[in-house]
Amino acid sequence: MTTPHDEDDGDGDRATAPDDTIDPADDNATGTAVRPARRRPGLLLSAVAATLVVALATAAVVALRDGSGRSSGSSTAAEPTPTASFVTPPTAQVRPVHQALHDIDATCRAKAGAGERTSLTRDVDTVIDFSRRYPEARFPIDDETGSTLSLLLVTRQSMRDCAPALAARVDRVLPPDYRDAALTGS
Repeated sequence: MTTPHDEDDGDGDRATAPDDTIDPADDNATGTAVRPARRRPGLLLSAVAATLVVALATAAVVALRDGSGRSSGSSTAAEPTPTASFVTPPTAQVRPVHQALHDIDATCRAKAGAGERTSLTRDVDTVIDFSRRYPEARFPIDDETGSTLSLLLVTRQSMRDCAPALAARVDRVLPPDYRDAALTGS
């Protein structure tokens, strides 16, 4: 009498282990058994190393940014830069600047008199103060997105013919690459 393992059940060259499972050492084996996946020994180590590098790089950027010379108690303003990351100031801080831009436009269109120059000075002071508090800001204004840099450039342009002395004040707040030597005399 033969045992069930000695019988050929028509599968041909199927190699089975004593418990009737496919022998993983047989390269010609077919059936439902799956060979265990091989892991590369360095894959996990590489993933951990990459995560560590990203975390350290992020920490270095934050540390450099915090130590960039912008102390909160300083009275000097940090200059806006065209490549810096932006913040979004609260709407309550943007509203007075938005109103100042409209006031500047209305006053300059009306060919301002001496009394209105005081109003222009207040409006320019509002814009300059905002630019010092939020040197790298983006904010919604009318139907577009404004930035501190664009706010200063628009204000300077509006003041060129209307109040050149105030245009020069705005010009001095701009980053050096955006200043107009004709206004500041430099």
